[in-house]
Amino acid sequence: MVRAMIFAAACHAVGALDNGMARTPPMGFNNWMSGLPTTEATVRRTADFLLSSGLANQGYRYVNCDDGWGEGARSAEGKLQPKAALWPSGLPQVVADLHEKGLKFGIYGAATGVTCQLMPGQLYNEDTDAATYAEWGIDYLKSDTCASYALDASVRFGAMRDALNRTGRAMVLSVEPFSISPDPEQSVLVANLARVATDIGRSLSSFLEKADISDKWSPLAGPGYFNDPDMMPVANALPLGVNRILFGLWAIMKAPLLLSADLPTLDPEVLAVVNNSDVIAVNQCPLGVQARKLAVNGSLLPWSVGLETCSGADKYYTRRFASTGTDDTRLWTVAEVGQTSAYTIQNGASGRCLTAGGGAAGAVVLLPCNTTRADQQWTFDKGAHTVTSVTSVGCGRALAVGNASLFAGQHIDDEFPVSDVAYGRSGLVLVPPYDQGSCITRDCQNYDPSQMWYYSPADRKLRQATYTASMNHRDAGPGYELTKKNPTWRHHCLASVLSTGNAGTVSGATEVWGGP
Repeated sequence: MVRAMIFAAACHAVGALDNGMARTPPMGFNNWMSGLPTTEATVRRTADFLLSSGLANQGYRYVNCDDGWGEGARSAEGKLQPKAALWPSGLPQVVADLHEKGLKFGIYGAATGVTCQLMPGQLYNEDTDAATYAEWGIDYLKSDTCASYALDASVRFGAMRDALNRTGRAMVLSVEPFSISPDPEQSVLVANLARVATDIGRSLSSFLEKADISDKWSPLAGPGYFNDPDMMPVANALPLGVNRILFGLWAIMKAPLLLSADLPTLDPEVLAVVNNSDVIAVNQCPLGVQARKLAVNGSLLPWSVGLETCSGADKYYTRRFASTGTDDTRLWTVAEVGQTSAYTIQNGASGRCLTAGGGAAGAVVLLPCNTTRADQQWTFDKGAHTVTSVTSVGCGRALAVGNASLFAGQHIDDEFPVSDVAYGRSGLVLVPPYDQGSCITRDCQNYDPSQMWYYSPADRKLRQATYTASMNHRDAGPGYELTKKNPTWRHHCLASVLSTGNAGTVSGATEVWGGP
């Protein structure tokens, strides 16, 4: 596979966590993929090499320890305890010695009951642990998710964020939400770094997969917050070209450059890759713009379409670098194509048009507008000014919302019902149009609301007609039973979105990445 990469910097304002940290992506070392134990000896040996090799002068200043550094139980006072056998000088002394050398120290925890190696977790102990980290002089906290998966990551990590801020000591907060959709609530608003995928492997395919997923969330990145595709397991065993792809992609994606290898044993050629001043300069550009995938196999990358709540004026994100004049991704312009009774549906924030048959990218996608394309022409079957199905001229199928994406159901071994969207499955589908005649009795259930929409020129939103529970509804006792269909929990509007599923952006044999 060839990934052609171009890049140009540009200003990009993003509302990131305001703790003064990670104005550029952190650089340094993490031992998890290195094969080295989490010990004082590993820390001191790595620190000495960063200094003697000149890597520290390039910006590699964080020496981070991963899971396993502490005891499996708290002290009598409820505090975390380093394992004495692993830290003969005492962990606080090791931290102090690194500071004397101009380096920084990072530690591992989990915003759950336990860590992945069964050390005590931070959940319910946020203030105690934050105060302990501050007392020890910690500069960087990697906060994992190892249990308590049913609790929203924004809630668990939000508690740790606030506890760290209350200490008065500035620390980088890196989180692993293990979320299908690390949206602003689970990333930008709670942390300086957020892992966008599961643990990285040691193969080119793994590197490319993590890059594709990070690309999906590229508009979130900026000074104070960066997407984290995981540490970099550079290695002598990898072809030199693969090491270059790994380092080059991480650099332009504004990922944290955390080397995970036994650094003193790396071949000079591999060290030269991670010590390349020009590539590092791209990563450390203070503007913080993450390069984005622009084209795949010679065609522009399709952008995603999904659902957002219709109300509110929240912060929305689009892959477009330059503003179209609106940031609201729920706004659309419907324009008739000549005298054909067909219409284009153009998204205001992205400037692109709704296109049927996105294949791997989804049932519908956003592509540059072209009124001659049948897959960008749509009919409003009951008329443009009423509740109606919206059907693609190109494929003859209607835009709909899959019931399972809105209504709760049991999944795998879940104890409680959740919707498909909680599993990262796109809610939008294309289905055969259903000719929905008017009801003539009060208990009529003839409609298929999943494929019914209403476009209001007044506010430019395309609303989904699936019933939402109202104050008149009763699920027991006296009162109105307004529908036999299950109600949804919010009003849904069509929108340009960054993600509709687990996978990253579309990939191909040749890709062009870049900036404005």
